[in-house]
Amino acid sequence: MKNKLILSTTSALVALSANAGAQGLLSIGRDYDIDFDRRIPFAVTAGASIGLDTNANLSPTNEEDSLYASANIGLAYNTGDRQISSRYYANYTPLYYFDPPVGVDDFLQNIRVGFDYRHRLSERLTITNSAYVAFEVEPNYNIGGTVARRNDQYLYGYNNLAAAYSWDRRFSTVTSWTASMIDYEENVFDAQDSWTNTFSNEFRYALSRTTTLAATYRFSMTDYDSSGIDYDSHYFLGGVDRRINPRFTGSFRAGVQTIDGGGSRTEPYFEGALTYYVSKRSSARWYGRYSMADYNLGGDSDATSAGLSAEHRFNSRLAGNAGIHYTSNSYDTFGGYDHDTLSLSLGFNYSLAKNVSLNGGYSFTTSDRSFGGDYDRNHLQLGIGAQF
Repeated sequence: MKNKLILSTTSALVALSANAGAQGLLSIGRDYDIDFDRRIPFAVTAGASIGLDTNANLSPTNEEDSLYASANIGLAYNTGDRQISSRYYANYTPLYYFDPPVGVDDFLQNIRVGFDYRHRLSERLTITNSAYVAFEVEPNYNIGGTVARRNDQYLYGYNNLAAAYSWDRRFSTVTSWTASMIDYEENVFDAQDSWTNTFSNEFRYALSRTTTLAATYRFSMTDYDSSGIDYDSHYFLGGVDRRINPRFTGSFRAGVQTIDGGGSRTEPYFEGALTYYVSKRSSARWYGRYSMADYNLGGDSDATSAGLSAEHRFNSRLAGNAGIHYTSNSYDTFGGYDHDTLSLSLGFNYSLAKNVSLNGGYSFTTSDRSFGGDYDRNHLQLGIGAQF
């Protein structure tokens, strides 16, 4: 099952990749015609692990390490048929530091809940909805909803409602509304709390069974709770969705983005994703985005996000995964400065018995800021999990 919730390499501490942005990264290359996997309609997973964090306080000069223990419980449920299908999933991962540095809580928790729904109302009209809510502490790079550096426990929410309509064999439209929010637990980070609403309409023309051209307009409104740097964004994009072969697909959009808020600015915009199922045993996904953002410190930011993740099943017992993710922000405020983050990860899952597996992994994160506060961080983790 593609969305099987297992105790993965860095489930407690490191997610995947990218930087904050009004739209986030969940919608890049999204397939609105989801075919849910119902071979395993219901699954429960549970596990525990122990690990080492070599820089739990994220210090550039006075690194303090700590052992930690974490647990994991997950639920996943798929139901429906070709007309109406839905998928539900939830995961809870508490974490305890045995010797936390000063200023770092000894107990942290990560909660993630999601829901996907598809309804084919007719041969022409399909309605989809995708929702995701997380309460966690580490930046989830795959979402792109937070800053790239760990700050505090935060609540993140995302919902995308879309209607896809085929006017004839070649021409179709996709109209969608996306809402996302970020709310940090501590008041000191209130300046980063925000709501974003994005409205989009895409016109699609199928040149062939494998190639579709797209013209997209998006309007996005971002409101901050306390910092007074609200802004609106307009996107005018063109692109292509290409099924290179049954296993290899790509989606690209490029154009211009205009931000209005404390002044107006127009810059190039790009987003893209490639997904390749090398075989039944191997798959890889790349995503990238270049955009403007106007958040956190009240100034314009050129934001670049890119990542590559891969999974491979070596045999019936052993599977591995790897990822590399990079984010870069260039700010105009305070005379200009840069903030770059690179994250690398390796992990494995080995079946000890039919429903029991050994898993572990290693991750490395390095953060570089032109105004100081650079740090390197390593994680080692080993655990055991079971699925029922």
